Amino acid sequence: MVSCGFDDQAWLIRTPGSYKETQTLINPLNGGIEERKIPEMEGQLCLAHFEEWLFLVSDLSDDCFLLNIYSHKKIHLPPIDEESFASVRLCILTSSPTSPDCTIIFFGEEDNFLLFCHPGDKEWTELPVDLDVTHILTMLKYKEKLYVVLLNSIEIIDIASLSTSAGTTYVKTISMDNKPDHYFPFFGIGRLGHLVESCGDLFFVRTCFPGTTKTVIDLDISKLEITETETNWVRVESIGDCAFFLDQHGKGGQSFRAKDAQMDRNCVYQLLSCYDGTRLYKICLNNQTISFKLLPEEAIQDQYYCSFTWLLPLRRPVLKPEIGISFETNACSIELISEKLPLKDSGRLRAVCKLWTNLSNPIKEELVWLMYCPKKSGTCQMYNPFKGKQFKLNLKNLNSDESIHLLFSKDGWVLALQGYDQLCLLNPFTNDFHHLPMLEDCYCYGGIAMSCAPNSLSNCVVFALVGPLRGEYTTIITWHYGQDEWCHMEFDNNCPFPVANNNPVFIDGEFYCLGRLGNLGVFNPENNTWRILDKPSPIYLDLDQAPEIASEYCYLLECNGDLISVFRAVNLDYVRVYKLDRSKMSWTRLEDLGDLTLFLDFRTSIARSAPCKSYSNKLYLPRLHDETSTATFYYNMKTRMHNPDFKCLKEPYNCVWLEPNLCSHI
Repeated sequence: MVSCGFDDQAWLIRTPGSYKETQTLINPLNGGIEERKIPEMEGQLCLAHFEEWLFLVSDLSDDCFLLNIYSHKKIHLPPIDEESFASVRLCILTSSPTSPDCTIIFFGEEDNFLLFCHPGDKEWTELPVDLDVTHILTMLKYKEKLYVVLLNSIEIIDIASLSTSAGTTYVKTISMDNKPDHYFPFFGIGRLGHLVESCGDLFFVRTCFPGTTKTVIDLDISKLEITETETNWVRVESIGDCAFFLDQHGKGGQSFRAKDAQMDRNCVYQLLSCYDGTRLYKICLNNQTISFKLLPEEAIQDQYYCSFTWLLPLRRPVLKPEIGISFETNACSIELISEKLPLKDSGRLRAVCKLWTNLSNPIKEELVWLMYCPKKSGTCQMYNPFKGKQFKLNLKNLNSDESIHLLFSKDGWVLALQGYDQLCLLNPFTNDFHHLPMLEDCYCYGGIAMSCAPNSLSNCVVFALVGPLRGEYTTIITWHYGQDEWCHMEFDNNCPFPVANNNPVFIDGEFYCLGRLGNLGVFNPENNTWRILDKPSPIYLDLDQAPEIASEYCYLLECNGDLISVFRAVNLDYVRVYKLDRSKMSWTRLEDLGDLTLFLDFRTSIARSAPCKSYSNKLYLPRLHDETSTATFYYNMKTRMHNPDFKCLKEPYNCVWLEPNLCSHI
């Protein structure tokens, strides 16, 4: 056996060929490296694999065989003609050798041929194929058919026909009429496609990156749906309890139950060579986050002469869940059930039995949550910044066909943008929902906020502003609860006020706005007046002294009637916190926050007293650790250090800090 424990989780195995006597196994969970000597693999190249079986070819001779990586069982295959092997482009092992339809298939570039054999055959069979082999990107066997993805088409080959091909002059292919919507590349965006079979379905997975740099910025997944009348690719946003494992260079992908592989469910893992080394990406579909780890340098030495292959554990049978829950079900099980229910149903559950009335309320336990909202989805993910606990809420009133962008939150309510010009207010805890009037143009504002929770008795006001880079004037729109349209205004500024990328704060009946220079602008919604305050003096005297756009973030917060501003470098080289001294109307530098905890984001920033001392005097950002930890990223004001390193972070691109509010206002 390879090693005790190597068959109970996913690993990456490096197959270097003849120049190295050992194989490198990389633990994707912690980046650990294991060097193992597997005599059967010494001097062999791995050209294809299926589950625990590897197809190995000697790079010094024409010998080739199938190897079970766990039992070390070998199945010898006919030797490959050296001339044919020299022009081989791609290879696939269609299934386990225990299956009667197991086939090893090569495509050769010279004269566009297909080379195949089955375990037990005495020789390889070579046939011409009617497609341009040089354009093949990836391929996969699905329901006795070989799906071959080319640059501009997807071709299908009937594998069964290969065995009865005596007298056939070439292998015939059939072109699919339909392709995934995201199949063709766009200008300036690189794309890498993979076919994956999962739970009896065929998926097309595409990762995209800017230009030629393999830095993943997005992912799309489509599932093949076949009916009696048509075949379509339908975009999906979840792969359920599975995890997808994608090989390098679009060679292929595998699906596995995440629990059995000890990986996170509903995630895609992909290995890519990037400008800074070899990255192992984790793309989480639950919350639309992307994170990566750099593989250790010692693991990727001479990577030109080797490749990495996903080594997955032996498949385990799926056990049927036990049906029925006794009245004496333990509190832990009921707690888990409660967490899966919508909040209103969770409350009803507590009323069923006196023993269950003390069940914890996941919302009330914490003061602040981080809310994720996946694109084009009617659900949101709630994340506990201290304990790493997560649960999902349904957003019943959101149109799942429209993308939604979270913009601001206050009093448990979230201000969001549906599509490009429709603003709405929603309470994810109560599912209350309110559409605002349509905007005349697409939303393009640098900051937006609301005065309070929407209520006909509270005179809720929504306020947004934008201005040019040098701040010569400011454009403002407002909406008062109950009005049918937005009010548009434009003001000339008596001094520069370049609008910063952060949201205003409503305090003492007015909206305070922090500019990029560190000065304040104030809007009064009662008389629609706008003014730039002479004091406090700007932190930066002019635009020439201010940091370049995107090199610094700034935030404005309200805390117990006071205003706090925070300026930090993007790479956290510095963090400066100021409090507005109202008696002098000047910024006072804070070196210590005492028992305060700041939750910072340009959409919403919140200052609150920490629930315990270990959380105080810290700045929390909407960046999360890797999968080996559950805590949110923070900056410690006392030590002037951040935790963890930026290299192991995942950052949701559609989130907002949110305080719970279980009361319905509308």
